[in-house]
Amino acid sequence: MNTPEIFRPANDSDIDRMVAAYPLALVISMVDGDTQASPLPIVLQRDAEGRGTLIGHFSRFNPQVEMVRRDRRALIAFSGAQGYISSSWLRERKYAPTWNYQAVHFKVDIEIDERPGAAREALETLIRHADAAFPNPWRVEEMGPRFEQISTAIVPFRARVLDTQVQFKLGQGDPASVFEDGIAGLMRYGNHELATAMLREHAGARAGN
Repeated sequence: MNTPEIFRPANDSDIDRMVAAYPLALVISMVDGDTQASPLPIVLQRDAEGRGTLIGHFSRFNPQVEMVRRDRRALIAFSGAQGYISSSWLRERKYAPTWNYQAVHFKVDIEIDERPGAAREALETLIRHADAAFPNPWRVEEMGPRFEQISTAIVPFRARVLDTQVQFKLGQGDPASVFEDGIAGLMRYGNHELATAMLREHAGARAGN
């Protein structure tokens, strides 16, 4: 991925925040010219030194499992807030329309987790993350005997992050009027997520100056 410095997030913590908010990623493998890409919900964890590990699971019937057993290197790609910025919203219509977005790509080494209890751990990690925003979060224990049946149908994995590529194209470098009109248009037409991401990035950049 092309990673111009101007589109680097103002704070590295913004990367983790985006991944947590948009956990559905594409896990992409290539072996002998064949490519497989699986959309999977993934949870990012970091150790005390900031090293990242991505936790997830495949369906046992997913052909990508065999590819990962043959070649553990993969790309895990997350997409965050995104949307079109129309020049029709702008006071200065000489500026071309554009597409703003957040993207984080992790080059990883995937280890299929064969440990006893790994399936339960992977499911609990994902459920804790996804249910945390709700009152009375659901727990794996509530599944009862069905858990054993479901756990045999998944292949848990841990993916060690080798490299991170990030591009948050969120109006950096735009004239003030273009940025303001873009925010107003996004809010008018309901893309509050992208407007919020742009405002957060703009505030972070100003705080860093």
